[in-house]
Amino acid sequence: MDPGALRSLTPTWVGNASVTVVAGKGGVGSSTVAAALALVAARQGADVLLVAVDGRPGLGPLLGGKPIGPDERVLRAFDRKGRIRGRTIPPAQAFSDYLELKGISGLLRKAASAASLDVIAAATPGLEHLLVLGKIKELDREKVADLIIVDAPPAGLAAPFLRSASALQAVVASGPIRTQADEVAAMLADPRRCQGLLVTLAEETPVNEVVELAYDLEEKIGLTLGPLVVNACWPDRPGLHMSPTAAARAQGVKLSRAAKAALDVSGEFGRKRLEGQSLQLNRLSELLPLSRVILPRVPTARFGPAELDLLADALSVEPVAAR
Repeated sequence: MDPGALRSLTPTWVGNASVTVVAGKGGVGSSTVAAALALVAARQGADVLLVAVDGRPGLGPLLGGKPIGPDERVLRAFDRKGRIRGRTIPPAQAFSDYLELKGISGLLRKAASAASLDVIAAATPGLEHLLVLGKIKELDREKVADLIIVDAPPAGLAAPFLRSASALQAVVASGPIRTQADEVAAMLADPRRCQGLLVTLAEETPVNEVVELAYDLEEKIGLTLGPLVVNACWPDRPGLHMSPTAAARAQGVKLSRAAKAALDVSGEFGRKRLEGQSLQLNRLSELLPLSRVILPRVPTARFGPAELDLLADALSVEPVAAR
């Protein structure tokens, strides 16, 4: 893409920053949303690099490619020259790359990275996270892609992962680690370079965790947040409030006793789910005043590329303001 063309992507928030960090509680589908976001941008001609911090190899097949690993590979390409590349960033590789960046090369670098990372990391909590973020920072600085999407660890680990730079700034006064921490912190706090995309379900525990994570990231790191993605939402079905007997009568259908009993149970289940979902969406409006994108629940035995395309379509809309 031409310089600045990233900001022409739709919806507009997709191109607000060159790095988007996607995070949420484990099980809410944040990795799937990261893959769908990559599709949204690549369909419009963007060159996207998808980085799986926890090394989820399944993201590759989900995008129609091979499992991803530390070696970058193309997962999907589009006619408009858009493409999605994927890779992981193991801390050991990030450490080796850092040594190379500092001019330590060849056998010495291999020996140093193999022998010292575990020792140094044990003595410096947060260093492994910082190394991974430092590698992402270098990839962004080198402009290796129009958009870098980072599939962050689950919510309980996402905050320590993203706070690693500020945590090390507090205890390291000078030297290469401090320099790296300063540069990573600067990237995370620059809204033109980095934004966070938080994902949740409309359920009590995920909502509690995403609210805590959002305030943690904004207040302690200065990370700009994009819209909140509420994943796997049940569709509103007004007919659920009609009894099976009344619905059957309206359609000129006669129900057996067994069918009526089954529909009664199914209808009650659907009403409860929608009531609980509405309650949590209202809580989100009160506790987290972010615009939001609602993604549908996709009922399928096996989530694959076709289902991911459906989510990408749903993600390709402008967010709505929290009510």
